[in-house]
Amino acid sequence: MAKVGGEVDCLCTKCGLTLAHTVIAMLGDQPVKVECNTCHGVHKYRSAPAGRPAGAGRSAAGKPARAPAAQKVVIGFDELLRERNMAAAQRYSPKVTYGVDQVIEHPTFGLGFVSEVKDGGKVSVTFRTEVKVLVHGKA
Repeated sequence: MAKVGGEVDCLCTKCGLTLAHTVIAMLGDQPVKVECNTCHGVHKYRSAPAGRPAGAGRSAAGKPARAPAAQKVVIGFDELLRERNMAAAQRYSPKVTYGVDQVIEHPTFGLGFVSEVKDGGKVSVTFRTEVKVLVHGKA
């Protein structure tokens, strides 16, 4: 059940994909305003587009219907985090060197995991609401 501050899957008008969004406003039990967790665009809630009916072989103009697009899979942050080694989670420090998939506990952003190691002593860390570039390995 959706609630303000909770997450729902929604069609993002900026990204053009069905992605996880944070609920900003509700009307009854239906989300009405959401924020994309990927691009941070704020827009009306739009449910994921429904697929074509199973028997739709031709369009209204009589042309052959296109094959349905591959279904996009949305994986929640908690599921991504469970795939990592949570027992080895470390408190973030710019002095420590991190590797891909390592779990980090940041004092401001919370739990996240290293999704990319960049040149110049930087890492991309995926947190629940955004991806942050942090420094690492500084003496």
